[in-house]
Amino acid sequence: KEMSGINKKIHAFGGEAMVFDHISQGKTIDSVIKSLGISIGGFYKWVEKDAKRGELLARARTRGGRSLAEQTLEIADSATPQEAQVAKLRVDTRRWLASKLSEEFSDKQQPVVNIDLGSMALDALRKRIVTFDEK
Repeated sequence: KEMSGINKKIHAFGGEAMVFDHISQGKTIDSVIKSLGISIGGFYKWVEKDAKRGELLARARTRGGRSLAEQTLEIADSATPQEAQVAKLRVDTRRWLASKLSEEFSDKQQPVVNIDLGSMALDALRKRIVTFDEK
């Protein structure tokens, strides 16, 4: 019965494509579910009901990260000197969220691989069988 009510609200909102489109635009899931008038638990039950929706949500969130990153440029470019502190806070918040939603904007560094060729060469020499020609 709960799913039926959620489905009706999503349909009235414009369908699941519209839900994922809003998330793709950088809107939070919280703001979308408030617009729908459903609970966060109900939203995730609805998503989990269909495996395809999980994939669509993941893609929408990644696109939402890109949208948030693009918004930072607009905010910074349109800020006046009097609004600089507020604009910085808005930019930093969107940048942080974009890094969480899209690996493209993540500050995570790639793992460093160290190869010690000297040790490898010494190990190879130790394992080598030495044969002497007797003359």
